[in-house]
Amino acid sequence: MKFHAIEADPARDLFHSAFLDRETFLRAIFSDPGKNPSHEWRKILVRPVLLKAGFHWQVSRYDAKKDVTKNYDGSAIVPILDELLGLGFRSLLIEGSAVTLSASLTGSGAYRVAEKAHNEPKVADLTHDKKKSTILDPDRPVPFLGMLGFVTAEGRLKADKRDKFTQINEFLRILDETGTFPETGEPFSVVDFGCGNAYLTFALYHRLVNDFGVKARITGVDLKEDLILSHRKKAATLGWDELTFETGTIQAYRSGAAPDAVVALHACDTATDDAIAQGVAWGSRMIVVAPCCHHHLQAQLAKTAPPAALAPVFRYGLTFERQGDILTDAFRSQLLRIHGYKTDVIQFVDPSNTPKNLMIRAVKTSTPAPTSFREEYEAMKQFWGVVPYLESKLPPLE
Repeated sequence: MKFHAIEADPARDLFHSAFLDRETFLRAIFSDPGKNPSHEWRKILVRPVLLKAGFHWQVSRYDAKKDVTKNYDGSAIVPILDELLGLGFRSLLIEGSAVTLSASLTGSGAYRVAEKAHNEPKVADLTHDKKKSTILDPDRPVPFLGMLGFVTAEGRLKADKRDKFTQINEFLRILDETGTFPETGEPFSVVDFGCGNAYLTFALYHRLVNDFGVKARITGVDLKEDLILSHRKKAATLGWDELTFETGTIQAYRSGAAPDAVVALHACDTATDDAIAQGVAWGSRMIVVAPCCHHHLQAQLAKTAPPAALAPVFRYGLTFERQGDILTDAFRSQLLRIHGYKTDVIQFVDPSNTPKNLMIRAVKTSTPAPTSFREEYEAMKQFWGVVPYLESKLPPLE
């Protein structure tokens, strides 16, 4: 990936060239309007569409409550592009068939641009009414989405819920892929630690019970009592007796029987480790976490002299922080493998939906872990001079 800084006017020419090339342009996303934007838009999406009148650019503007979509032909799009570039969005992604440009607006008004070439050429979808196949259909919302405020009185998906709706569908797809869910009529229990607004908790219950006919029992756990009380009322209104909610911490939670699956999405810092440790202790068949912040290991790294070859990585706050993030999740994944879980690290959703888009997905296996997993783990610890928090929460390594 190539990085370079470009002043505003030359950057405008570069962006125009990428936008206006009908043979290569796939889409563009304007995001991150900043703290005090001069407009109401949170995100703007531009993509090519083929109408009866020919090739057009479709521009969709999103604010907190609605989206506004208009189509522009070749004579009208140039001033629109200038208008969009002048709105001050701090992040711009322009995806082409061969190259993707990622641009960040700096405080000086210049753009920091990264160019990434694709291994294989991509092809544009020029369908006017683009519709992506999803597990939950936005045009046929189920009752729980209305209960959670995802749809309007007319039954349409709200503009400000689109990103969260995408997350829900991707979450359900990722869990489907594990092949862990049982046959119709069989029991399956889940504990969702740090359930928060419980969008995913309700969605998973719906998926198991209404789509698969599974005898599911799901418990959402969170520290916020007001949220828990609200969730209980909604579950009762829906008649979902086996969807329950409890107030408390991960460490203090006690389950009458070991759950089949443990979920913890965006639990802060070591709370992710606590959730993993609970799942391992229970022998849960599936553990799925989407980590949030990673302070514990970073604090250790800050006190340790980095390997000489990696000193530049530790020199800058952002690269140091991301290095700590990567190491924390690599250690977590390796410990899960050591304890008998087939583990992969995947992208949860597109970064344009949420920057917290990494997910660790682990499925219990019956095959003992090879000794090489432990050897790799110990070598990592020695190289970096750290002891991951999760190690202290799991049974001692033999």
